[in-house]
Amino acid sequence: MSRLLEDGKMTYRLTFSKSHKYDPGDNSITVPVTLSVGQEVIDFPAKIDTGSVFCIFQREYGEALSLNIESGIPERVGTVTGSSFQTYGHEVSLSVLGFQFDVIVYFASDYGFRRNVLGRRGWIQQVRLGIIDYDGELYVSKYDDQI
Repeated sequence: MSRLLEDGKMTYRLTFSKSHKYDPGDNSITVPVTLSVGQEVIDFPAKIDTGSVFCIFQREYGEALSLNIESGIPERVGTVTGSSFQTYGHEVSLSVLGFQFDVIVYFASDYGFRRNVLGRRGWIQQVRLGIIDYDGELYVSKYDDQI
């Protein structure tokens, strides 16, 4: 990030290595995700959720990776409505928009869970994000990339 002085006002310039177009008319910013464990790989869309602490995915995706869901790290997750649900954390390889990280993500214990979110731990803390929602533009770099 560099600072520029223009007409007595401070402005900032950020640089990113990737861009992704999304539909600003949708209710969320959705990106393609790939999870892998060993030789098992699964692709699906997930929503970027800056309010979520964890990356949380449907139980079925963990099972498709041959994970025993309940053998993972238990974590009860609270929602904005005051309810909560059980998840289990597992180490996986997470790839989003060409960036790959070995991280712990969480899978819902219930089969009825249908949201897939990229939260702060596991993904957002690994990247630098720029969003121009009006234009449906998402900009991403690895956090430690020197651009």
